[in-house]
Amino acid sequence: MKYTAIIDGEPLAIELRRLQPTIIEAQIGGRKYLIDAITVEPGVYWFIWNNRSMEISVVANGDSYAVSLEGRGVEVEIVNARRALRRAAQHGLTGAIELRAPMPGKIVKVLLGEGAEVQANQGIVVMEAMKMQNEIRSPKKGIVKKLRVKESAAVNAGDLLAVVE
Repeated sequence: MKYTAIIDGEPLAIELRRLQPTIIEAQIGGRKYLIDAITVEPGVYWFIWNNRSMEISVVANGDSYAVSLEGRGVEVEIVNARRALRRAAQHGLTGAIELRAPMPGKIVKVLLGEGAEVQANQGIVVMEAMKMQNEIRSPKKGIVKKLRVKESAAVNAGDLLAVVE
C-alpha cells in the first residue's frame, strides 16, 4: 500500500508490503527497510530492524497521529486522496487542485481532455477498481490544465490523474 505522510510540514512517500505475517518491507522516502513488526496491544508496536528493537506507540489525534519512537514524539498526518479532496472542497478552492487516484485501478474512460472547461462535481475520468467503476470528479469549476492518464492505463493509489485550475 502507498501512502503520503506529512511530518513537520514535509511530505514523505511511504510504501508498505507485507512479506510474511510479521515481516514488512517498507520503502520510506526512497530507502528500503525490512522490519519485523509485532502488535503488542492496540496502538503499541514492537519493531525489529537491523538487529535493533524499538517500541512505537501511535495515538490518533484528530486528523493526525501522535507517534512516539524511542522517547521522541512527532505528529504525523497520513494523506488520503479522498479525504484531501473533501477537506479542500470545504475550505474554498483557489489555485490548482490535483486529482489523485483514491485506490489502485484502471482508467476505463477519459471524459475531458486538457484545456477543457469543467464544472464543480463534473467527471473527468472513469476509473475501475475492485470491479466497480468510479467517476473521478472535479471538486471545483475551472480548466483541466493537465491530464496525466490515458484510457486503459493502470494507476496506483495516489497517482496524479489531472490538475484543475
